[in-house]
Amino acid sequence: MIIIYILIAIVIFAIIYFSTAYFLAGTVIHLNRQPVPKTPKDYGMEYEKIEFKASDGVTIRGWLIPGDKNKLIVMTHVGGLTKYGSTIAYKNITKLYNKEIQFLNTAKNLHNQGYWVLMFDFRNHGESDASPNKGIASVGLEEYKDVIATMNYIQKREDLNKMPVGFVSFCMGANSTIIAMSKVPNAFKNVKCLFAVQPISMEVFIRTYMKIVLTPIGQKIFMPMVKKFVIMRGGEPMEKMSPRDYVKDLRVPTMYVQAKNDPWTELSDIEGFYRDTPDNPKEFFWINDTKHRFESYSYFESKPEKMLSWLTRWM
Repeated sequence: MIIIYILIAIVIFAIIYFSTAYFLAGTVIHLNRQPVPKTPKDYGMEYEKIEFKASDGVTIRGWLIPGDKNKLIVMTHVGGLTKYGSTIAYKNITKLYNKEIQFLNTAKNLHNQGYWVLMFDFRNHGESDASPNKGIASVGLEEYKDVIATMNYIQKREDLNKMPVGFVSFCMGANSTIIAMSKVPNAFKNVKCLFAVQPISMEVFIRTYMKIVLTPIGQKIFMPMVKKFVIMRGGEPMEKMSPRDYVKDLRVPTMYVQAKNDPWTELSDIEGFYRDTPDNPKEFFWINDTKHRFESYSYFESKPEKMLSWLTRWM
């Protein structure tokens, strides 16, 4: 009888173990598709709806906000968010933050300085189409194609193609921008600088997240199977979902931004990006007064000075 109970316990543990690992793997490769509840018009900005295709046929949709200067800022968003940001109206068990994030406020700060601003939804996000690989995300390894498509779109427009360009890129958007600059450098001849907010290695993010949610012991138990399920379900190996191998190719002045108290990363991750980035030059800005990683994505809504001074310096 004891043997039967042991076997039942083993089966129950196996079911819990594999189903949990399978679910966690799904959160890595299938990011939330949040709605886009507002437009630049709601923030007092005129805009043009734009769309263009990436090299693999995915239609990317965005906004072009005209400015007074002949200078263009491209904003790229966080994975699981949209060009708008993140809305509390969207409810999902895998949503990681329940406060409003409004990238349009950050865009407003740029617009007030006279910049043109181009914002778009990455594939599998917001109003853009799904990718042909069943909507699987790779935190930059596929999404970089959308950044290239954006630069190609800019080059095709006579009102944009002579403008100096700067990037303000957040998390997955920063990963994608860095990878795109490495893979297709000729597309970025007009780019003058990069402002990269919290780029990240997915393996590091999941490892630290699981330590919080499942405890360090749970993280060690589940992490190997989560990594296997990511690959089995069609994703890239987690250790490759990172800009780590690409930052060495950056050729523009780059500022990295990171929350000092971010519990969902290891600071050595972004410090490694900074170390391996050529001095074009480069700088690092620590945000000290936040407790949640996602607070940093709202930081430049109300405190844009560091961002604006970097762009002014190089554009």
